[in-house]
Amino acid sequence: METALKKKKRKRFEWGNLVWALFRTVLIFGICYIILKPFIFKILMSFFGENDLFDLTVKYIPRDWSTHYWEWTWDHLEVDVAGINTLLLAVGSGLIQVFVATFVGYGLARFKFKGDKILFGAVIATLLIPQQVYSIAQYLNFTWFGPTADFSVNLLNSYWAVYLLAFFGLTVKEGLYIYLMREFFKGMPKDLENAAYVDGAGVMGAFFKVMLPNAFTMMITIFLFAFCWQWTDTTFAELYMPQIKTLPTMIFSGRNFQIADQAKIDVFGTGIAQNTAVLIIIAPLVILAVICQRFLVKSISQSGLAN
Repeated sequence: METALKKKKRKRFEWGNLVWALFRTVLIFGICYIILKPFIFKILMSFFGENDLFDLTVKYIPRDWSTHYWEWTWDHLEVDVAGINTLLLAVGSGLIQVFVATFVGYGLARFKFKGDKILFGAVIATLLIPQQVYSIAQYLNFTWFGPTADFSVNLLNSYWAVYLLAFFGLTVKEGLYIYLMREFFKGMPKDLENAAYVDGAGVMGAFFKVMLPNAFTMMITIFLFAFCWQWTDTTFAELYMPQIKTLPTMIFSGRNFQIADQAKIDVFGTGIAQNTAVLIIIAPLVILAVICQRFLVKSISQSGLAN
């Protein structure tokens, strides 16, 4: 009797696991479909031919496959110029933000001094205060950058405006990067530094030889975040560099995707061209995310965000 009861419970348990596995599978596929559906449709529509726009039987999958919109978008985006400008801004700003976040985060995590909590509160405040509050003041400072009006330069329409914001920790997301590095260094055992001190290393020696190599994954993650944000930025680019062409401003300003006489593009074709331009922008980010995802997962698990 007891054996039959155990078999019945085991069978019920197996059926329960099967139902739960089926439910999880359907749920995961449903979520993936909701997330990937717009992206997949954008890719398919980017290969529409001009005749597909007026074919009522064509909805998502093109009948007349063509690279027309890719070619037209590539030319009108001026990728050879705007792409290089965007790349220089993203890479330069990202490296500067990694440098600043690493040093400031290490200092806040390891050194105690008067006003350290106030300084950390100021870092958090940069995340809470909207950028629009102080953007006018920053704009005026970059217009006459210098100690006096007689000894000043105009940094607008140059990379220096964005680079200086990154160096002084005033980009929108930089407070988050400093917080991540602070939590990472706080989670590392102090015995590592003490062992370096015993071996004769100073503060900087322990930092560069012991702490910095262990923080490599977190630094990669911060660079990934900073690069992605700057790559798609329109706020700072339009405010401080209105005459410098970048990929996001070329798209969202609408200057290059108005209804054109060439290629017989109507309003629907313009929309497809805009979708194709978005794909051109996010393609490097997708590739970068695929390459760096293992650093991202590892670093987040080692930071305070996992707790």
